[in-house]
Amino acid sequence: MEEIRFGPAGYPEEAKGKPKRSFEILKEAGLTAFEYAAVYGLRTSEEKARVLGNLAKSTGIAMSMHAAYYINLASKSDDIRQRSRKRLEKALRFAPLMGVKRIVFHVGTYGGLSPEESHKVVRSALQEVWEKAGHLGEGAYLAPEIAGKINAYGSVNEIAGLCAETDGLIPTIDWAHMYARTQGKCNDKQSYLEVLGIFEDALGAQFVHNMHFHISGIIFTQAGEKAHRPLGEEWGPDILPLIEITKEVGYKPTFISETPTPLKGALYAKFLLEELEKHKA
Repeated sequence: MEEIRFGPAGYPEEAKGKPKRSFEILKEAGLTAFEYAAVYGLRTSEEKARVLGNLAKSTGIAMSMHAAYYINLASKSDDIRQRSRKRLEKALRFAPLMGVKRIVFHVGTYGGLSPEESHKVVRSALQEVWEKAGHLGEGAYLAPEIAGKINAYGSVNEIAGLCAETDGLIPTIDWAHMYARTQGKCNDKQSYLEVLGIFEDALGAQFVHNMHFHISGIIFTQAGEKAHRPLGEEWGPDILPLIEITKEVGYKPTFISETPTPLKGALYAKFLLEELEKHKA
């Protein structure tokens, strides 16, 4: 994965339910990443998972997966905690069939606990998942995501600490969520570098060689994210400084677009990089 990659979250609109055509579209567009959306549960069969893995391999497209939205590792309900762990274990089992190397997920709420107590519960749950099923992923990482809601588990420091203290984890930095969490302040080179510095200090080479970013525009309230929006229009964050950092420092992240039309968002981000490379040529 040591190259800058761009791709959508979910199948292109014009190829919903058509995996082969979806990968053809990505290949034709020059996109080299795809995040399989299992956000309402991993409902595909092993046979279909293998088809996806073969398509990804034949087209040179790097696969990630977004696990179910309703994972909640620190829930007040023991049943929800257990089912959340099972969902991650299943994702690890399916990862090698699909060629997936990063399993993105939202940690969930604090479950009525203090942030410190919630952190301990989440860390213990993920360590249990990894010890039980990590080997099934055949090199796939679990990738907890920066949360868009301020009252949810998933600040920069929480995710950095969790990844540093638990086996098998790398972060997913959702820059739109960062923009919402900071009420629009995380939106320039300095603020982006500060976030990257926290993760690099905590995780070193493991982070640098496995950077996974989500990008989109977003609208937010005082509680955090409200809705995703297109890139390059009236909504923040401005991702051009982030692309500039990537080019200047030599990072090789995967950019996954979560805009309302993810294919367009991925192409927009790719276009920004190409324009920078033209002007510096």
